[in-house]
Amino acid sequence: MRLQPLHFGHKLLIDSMLSAADTVLIGIGSVESRDERNPYSYEIREKMVRSLYPDQARLKLFGLRDIGAKTHAQWAEYVLSVIAENGLPKPTIYFAGSAGDAAWFESVLPTMVIDRETVGEGINASAIREGGLNFQVPPQVRMVIGEVL
Repeated sequence: MRLQPLHFGHKLLIDSMLSAADTVLIGIGSVESRDERNPYSYEIREKMVRSLYPDQARLKLFGLRDIGAKTHAQWAEYVLSVIAENGLPKPTIYFAGSAGDAAWFESVLPTMVIDRETVGEGINASAIREGGLNFQVPPQVRMVIGEVL
C-alpha cells in the first residue's frame, strides 16, 4: 500500500486481513518518493496506520522502495526478499484492493481481492488528494495529517 493517505478503502483491506490472519504484514510503498503523488513520508504513513490500530501488535509494517520492476514476478521477489530481510514471517496469502493489484502476486501467493471499486465504493487516494481530506479518510488519519500540515 502507498497510503497517500490511508483511506477507508485501505481500512477495509486491513480490517479484512486482521480478521483472517494472526500476523498482518503491510508493505508501505514508495518510501523514498516525495512529490505531488507521494506527499507523506514513510514515518507519517506508519503513524496513520498506528493511529487507526493503536493496539494491534499483529500489524507488522515495513517500507518498500520503488525498484522499477519490469514484471510482476520481479516485484513479488523484491517484496518477499524485504520481508525475509526484516525477519518477518513468509506470507501465505496476499490481500489486494483490486484485481490489478492482485496480479502482482498471483504467481507466488494465493490472493484475496477486497475490491475497493465495488465494496469500497471506488475510493482512491488520488481523488482524495485532489479533493481534499473528506469523509473518505478516517478521523484518526485526519488528525495525523493535521499535525504535519
